[in-house]
Amino acid sequence: MRLDSLKHLARAANGLAETKRLVVFGSASLLATFPELGDDYGGPLSKTFDANFVPEPWDDEMAHLLHVTLGKNEDFHIHFGYYADIIRPVVFEQFPKGWEDRLVPVPGVERALCLDPHDMAAAKCQAGRPKDIELLVLLFETGRLVPDLVRERLREVPMREAAIVASHRVLDEAIRRAGEAH
Repeated sequence: MRLDSLKHLARAANGLAETKRLVVFGSASLLATFPELGDDYGGPLSKTFDANFVPEPWDDEMAHLLHVTLGKNEDFHIHFGYYADIIRPVVFEQFPKGWEDRLVPVPGVERALCLDPHDMAAAKCQAGRPKDIELLVLLFETGRLVPDLVRERLREVPMREAAIVASHRVLDEAIRRAGEAH
């Protein structure tokens, strides 16, 4: 996904729903800070076709409208090639303490705010999927993430002991692999 695609999607969501703000998280949230990651020519997000949105305040009917209008396999997606995943605010529980104070505005889109890259990385460590690890490795390799800051943010997420251990293993693996690449 390119930054202009994220902006188009966020504007469409804001146009359909009365939101105080639209929180963008997941990989697409990186575009507000690092738009070059979506470049057509090999950018790691060039093959990302969705953006995760949490519209606030949450309303089930409004969320359903956004889903059937902007969601996967809906007309917007079919026409433009990218779509929105509308997620409930319970996802905020996976974000580090203070994340709301670090939100990054989507350039030129009122009320659309992206998760800070280090907060996003903490969430990716919890997910721990191979694609998340690959993205983290790239972000560490290129100096876009500071390992100690991600570790600090990960400590700020309330988790059970097993999740703490698993997410720190993911982080350690990504840091190790990024170091091996140099």
